[in-house]
Amino acid sequence: MELSGRTARGSRISLKLDEGRIESVETGSAGGVSGPADGRTILCPGLFDIQVNGFAGVDFNHAQFRAGMMERACRAMLSTGVTGFFPTLITNSYERLNHGVTEIVKARGRSRLVQDMVKGIHIEGPHICADDGPRGAHPREHVRPPDWEAFKRIYDSSQGLIRLITMAPETPGAMEFIRRAAKLGVVAAMGHCAPEPETIQQAVDAGVLLSTHLGNGSHEMLPRHSNHIQVQMAQDELMASIICDGHHLPHYFVQNLVRAKGPDKVILITDATSAAGSPPGRYSMGDLELEAGPDGVLRLPGTPYLAGSTLTMDRAVMNCARAAGIDPAAALNMATLNPAKLFPGSGGLLAAGQPGDVIRLKLHQGGMEIIETYVGGQLVYPA
Repeated sequence: MELSGRTARGSRISLKLDEGRIESVETGSAGGVSGPADGRTILCPGLFDIQVNGFAGVDFNHAQFRAGMMERACRAMLSTGVTGFFPTLITNSYERLNHGVTEIVKARGRSRLVQDMVKGIHIEGPHICADDGPRGAHPREHVRPPDWEAFKRIYDSSQGLIRLITMAPETPGAMEFIRRAAKLGVVAAMGHCAPEPETIQQAVDAGVLLSTHLGNGSHEMLPRHSNHIQVQMAQDELMASIICDGHHLPHYFVQNLVRAKGPDKVILITDATSAAGSPPGRYSMGDLELEAGPDGVLRLPGTPYLAGSTLTMDRAVMNCARAAGIDPAAALNMATLNPAKLFPGSGGLLAAGQPGDVIRLKLHQGGMEIIETYVGGQLVYPA
């Protein structure tokens, strides 16, 4: 199969897809076209989301989650341009985490689409800060210090599919855990934490590569200068993921972060839940009950506290472009090329040997329109 069009930068591109992968790529000049214009059809890598708790009514963290539900979530994501993602399991008992991991592995074995789209698993917790604020909506009763042997059992159940773990580096035993994770090929990220500046440097030296949803999962009040958000922002070795839904972060924080880290070190995530791609109402994330309002904000019922999101990745890209004052091509890289730097071989770029995960889209003033989605070299979503 051959696909041709223009990149987000306006250059001509032609792809040949074969046996689920990109066989060859040919590029040409912009031919008088400078940058993307409203209404132009663009060919780009499929969007890659490394933090998805659920989608379209499917909750990956629920006790009743089963392998057969995963394809429904995958198919719903195709219309948003996502061709690869990490199902994310939040803080819970080791038994429940193992249940989620086992069902995800089963789902990949039963469906080619699920196998192609699920690029790994993200474990967010349980080794996080137990304080109100940094803990976020994670259940306090299951927060615990790192336990390598317990994690290794879950990792073995995943058949090596766990590729990312978010944890608090200030917890006892965290540094040795981070070093072991790195040797295993698991990316360690810091998040839901409250470390001192020197602890952040120690974590980076041990192997931490990412700040998870930087600016969220923190105490409400911090020292104005010496605080862990500022220190992480200044760390060149750390990439940073952010939730650009207009609610988790104000536009000026997004703008400051992109300026400080540089567009090539920012990763867009949705932190989506079962309420994403769904109408307003009551939803779950594990044992938590959530309420999605008409405003699109997901909260713990009866409180102002955020818990996950209803965000989709196509909206995240356009929200980031507007908030940070960058062109959509740079924002698209944050949902494709940038996560691929941390997780090579998972897609995110158009290059020979990469998965045949490609989308056609149109950019216009109102947002992004997904025209076609290809996963594993097959057209799976024609708009």
